[in-house]
Amino acid sequence: MIAFQAARAELLQWLAETLQTPAEQIDLNRPLAEVGLDSLDAVHMIATIESIIRQELPEDIIKRVRCLNDIFDMMRERMAAA
Repeated sequence: MIAFQAARAELLQWLAETLQTPAEQIDLNRPLAEVGLDSLDAVHMIATIESIIRQELPEDIIKRVRCLNDIFDMMRERMAAA
């Protein structure tokens, strides 16, 4: 399984491309909508995460997180449990 830091970097790269902004400028503590992710982006992000960590996520996962750091915490937990 891919290490968490590599998974985090891969998702940050996807976010940077999607938001068309450098990864280091993305505020990981801001709510997803404030970062610039719309609902379609969120669906694509979940699919991207599932592909990166090779695990299915609960359908309501996006409702459980408020910011990108919450997503990274969830990824770390899921990867550690696998």
